[in-house]
Amino acid sequence: MNYPYTVGFGKVDEENKPYWNEEAHEYLIITADEDQTCYSRTINGIQSNYWTDRTVLGHIDLTTGERYSGKDAVLWEMTPEEHDTELYKNLFKGGVVYRIRATMQKQNVVLYPIEILGVEDSEPFLEQLYAAYVEERDRPVYLQTKMFGDLLLNKRYNSFDGTFEYMGHKIEFSIDNSDDATKTVSKLEAFVQDFKAHDEKMRRFAAEKLTSLANEWADEEGEAHITEEEFYSLLVPEGIDMRSTGRYIVYYTDGGAFGGHSVEVSGNSKGPTKAQITG
Repeated sequence: MNYPYTVGFGKVDEENKPYWNEEAHEYLIITADEDQTCYSRTINGIQSNYWTDRTVLGHIDLTTGERYSGKDAVLWEMTPEEHDTELYKNLFKGGVVYRIRATMQKQNVVLYPIEILGVEDSEPFLEQLYAAYVEERDRPVYLQTKMFGDLLLNKRYNSFDGTFEYMGHKIEFSIDNSDDATKTVSKLEAFVQDFKAHDEKMRRFAAEKLTSLANEWADEEGEAHITEEEFYSLLVPEGIDMRSTGRYIVYYTDGGAFGGHSVEVSGNSKGPTKAQITG
């Protein structure tokens, strides 16, 4: 990329100007390695331009000399070209020290980049922040459980994932780390301990709720109807999503009753509450 490069429209739009400082400073920044997304707003039926942001691990204000070692962000409104070509994903690469001209948000440590002036070969203060970030990012995190052993945190999805065996089938589960993971695994272990009874109850519930719909599909495909008992027998559990509140979703293969779609049965401590076709 050729520098200097004007980021987005090169200025804060009039509507958002009150939230940003007027004076732009020069900064050195270093960013995290992460997927970058974008978003837009629709106001009175009119869609705005897309915005995007990227995590900054620290910065040096070259105008004042101030150093900041906490996480902040660069945030800007993209041009249609930056969005359509996905150029925005490559403007700030993780671990690279960039010299930018930007304005600071008044209430938060957030930078609105106006221009990327270039790339620095080295900056020890920022490179140390990146090294600490990489060490933390790559350090394995485990959740100790009685039934499933030590579960490794999937940091991409912030979840502890695992499997257990049930009647010759491998059942997958995922525990959301943003929920109370310790409480969730306790609920899951109790659920799995009595899974045979839960499974039978959930399949009966799904068969009662969905057999008529399965037969409507059969009519459309010119196939034979099935009974509730047959539908019950077709369902095979394949996954569980458990919450710390005890609410759950169990995912079943449909055995071909819905052309290979999944059946989800939701419930709580009192039993199943909803069955639906997904996928």
